[in-house]
Amino acid sequence: MTLQKRPCLCAYRILKLSSANFSDQSLNKFHLPNERRKFNLDLTWNRMKILYQFQEYIKSMNMKNQSSSTEWINVFRKLPDLFSAEPPKKPFQPTLTPIPEASTETQSKQIDDIPAEPAEEVPKSVPEQAAPVTKDQSYNIPLISGWKPKNITPQPLPPPKRDDPIPKWRNNVTVSSPTSVLSRVKHLLVLIDCAETVPSRVKRIEDLIAFLLKHREAKLIAVKEGAIQKLLRVRAKTKDFATHKVLREAFALLGHIDPLPCKGIRILSIDGGGIRGIAVIEMLRRLEELTGKRIYELFDYIVGVSTGSILVSCIGTPQGISLDEALALYTDFGTKLFTQSPLWGVGNLLWGRAYYDTTMFEQLLKRFIGETPLIKTNRDANCPKLAAVSTIMNQCSIMPYVFRNYALPCNRQSQYLGSCQYTLFEAVRASGAAPTFFEEFCLDGIIHQDGGILMNNPCALAIHEAKLLWPNSEIQCVVSCGTGRHAPLSVAAESVKTSVSPSSVSWRTVFNKILESATDTEGVHTMLNDLLPPNVYFRFNPYLTDLIAMHENKAPKISQLREETNLYMRRNEEKFVDAATSLLIKRTATQRVQDFLELKCYEYGVKNTACKL
Repeated sequence: MTLQKRPCLCAYRILKLSSANFSDQSLNKFHLPNERRKFNLDLTWNRMKILYQFQEYIKSMNMKNQSSSTEWINVFRKLPDLFSAEPPKKPFQPTLTPIPEASTETQSKQIDDIPAEPAEEVPKSVPEQAAPVTKDQSYNIPLISGWKPKNITPQPLPPPKRDDPIPKWRNNVTVSSPTSVLSRVKHLLVLIDCAETVPSRVKRIEDLIAFLLKHREAKLIAVKEGAIQKLLRVRAKTKDFATHKVLREAFALLGHIDPLPCKGIRILSIDGGGIRGIAVIEMLRRLEELTGKRIYELFDYIVGVSTGSILVSCIGTPQGISLDEALALYTDFGTKLFTQSPLWGVGNLLWGRAYYDTTMFEQLLKRFIGETPLIKTNRDANCPKLAAVSTIMNQCSIMPYVFRNYALPCNRQSQYLGSCQYTLFEAVRASGAAPTFFEEFCLDGIIHQDGGILMNNPCALAIHEAKLLWPNSEIQCVVSCGTGRHAPLSVAAESVKTSVSPSSVSWRTVFNKILESATDTEGVHTMLNDLLPPNVYFRFNPYLTDLIAMHENKAPKISQLREETNLYMRRNEEKFVDAATSLLIKRTATQRVQDFLELKCYEYGVKNTACKL
């Protein structure tokens, strides 16, 4: 058919689909106001999507004997409202009412007699047998939600009455289909490419990060759609600091890892041990003196358990504190947290599950560590990859859980459960929930306790995670810091037969021995010492003349711990110098050129094998 006037593109398409129900004479009498005749092709993105979805919906409908021509004419008259400058403030919820079908002759008369607009001249009067269209008339065609057509009065529906409570599994559940997630990811990537100003570009990248954190399945979809390559091209053509900050966070969330700054992977592992973490502070201070750099500049991957997680969050980030401030923090912890009446502590332990005040412990952590999301620590260019380890207690078997400030690539999977969607406070609180000392910590239905219950020396875990991030890089240096041991292994081996007689073993002794074996750190050290070269693996764990408890708060004991640690460092000065030398080995020119070529090949979709030197 030939269409002489097109008041609306969508109306034209629908009329074209339903041409069997209309005549040329009826089309000539279908008019809109003069100001509506020119269709503005410069539509916004959302309005174009509305047109497209409306067209596809009309095409999928079975148009035969479904509605009268009068209904179609009235719908077409209201389509221009979709392109108004201001959308309605309240969503429209129409009440659909059935309309009796009319004969073909009646339909033709109704089409000829219905006026196009009140402002226009009415060509004919409505016959008596034709039912006039009232203002409150509803239509049996679904209208687009959120847009209020003309002459329609919204009728709010009454709230549904529920006698039974809503099941828990239906509360706060956001279900998104793969199609909608894919559409949203594509839309965000297009917006990032089209951004012209720095604030708009930063805002759109942050929207992408928020969407990836909310929908876990969106990560794989974004990677398949080339999100990493597109963001790499954005980083290459922009030099502003704000954009690069949010891009580093987006890369960490998508699993993209930049090349290493030195020859290989440098790993720092810190054991658990409570207040004995002061010994670790002294040893790390010696490494900073020998290298002239901060701890976060010396290592690419840092992991900690219990007290080690506190140190990781304090000194492992550029926004953190210095070692001197960390030493003052531990002193403050011991004074405020572990100073308590034994009677009061036993009462708390009997009535609750903690000897010390868990609320005060949480307040001190929030004060000194803060509640920064783990993933946001990547916004600083010098921030290494961080991890804290806890123990899951409410599963079929206890297992370690890794709090990460990074996400692993989609094609690599860790042997340990973990997530990057928590804060620094939550990671440290879960990793430091020592049994009987503090209450357990629950996150998303998972009960966490101290990571030292299962993995008091996380060095092997750190090597596993680091090799997942940089699978083609060699290990340059591994520094493992212990919190002190009471007696040398040789002395302990000689005293096995004379320490305790079989008749004196009690349930308390058995419990302590099991706990000691579970929190042993030297077994992992023995294995790694045999597997790694001596110029790569360095274990620092000072000997202590007296066994210092993890909740010790007496000043003489703390001074003794520091003195014995300094004595251990003087005896092993050569070992500390070798570790500092290994940490400062630079990346060769060949490695830097290869990193550049591989990055460009990945950015533009070229196979990496073509760039191998």
